[in-house]
Formats: sequence, C-alpha cells, structure tokens
Amino acid sequence: MVIKKIFAYLLAYIVALVLGGCIAAIGGQFNAMSWLSFSPEFGFEPFSLNLVVIRLTFGLHIKISVAQIIMLVVAIFVAPKVVSTLVAPKK
Repeated sequence: MVIKKIFAYLLAYIVALVLGGCIAAIGGQFNAMSWLSFSPEFGFEPFSLNLVVIRLTFGLHIKISVAQIIMLVVAIFVAPKVVSTLVAPKK
C-alpha cells in the first residue's frame, strides 16, 4: 500500500513538471505570458574521476521554468486528495 502511494505521488509530480514544461513552451510564444517560460539554469560542469578500472563522470544541470514551479506547488496541494481517492483501501 505504501509503495502504491509513493508511486502515485511521484507520478503526480512528474505529470506536474511535464505539464508545466508544456505551459512554459506555449507561454513563451505570447508576450503577455512570456514570464512563464523564464527558466534559469544552474548546476556544475561534469568532472571525471579515473580510477584505472572504471571512469566515473559526475555532473548536474537543472533548468526549471516558472510554470513548472507553479505546477509543482499546485501538485503538492492537490496530490494528497487525488492519491487518497486513487489508492483507497478496499472494504
């Protein structure tokens, strides 16, 4: 039961991020909604660690738009209600 709830929450957050990305892409085409597509990029450049047997490369870049942040906040408040109805205990 707990695994189903965790999966449902993760799915809700992923859907919110994808939907926010779509809204940002569409909003970027209109002057009045261009602020939704503002997305700063931050992170660090990849670096490699050579251990002779294995070479590891680490790097992280995050680019999140205003629309994605708004949709994520909405999902944080709406997801508990949706998940409780989807993953209801059977009587």
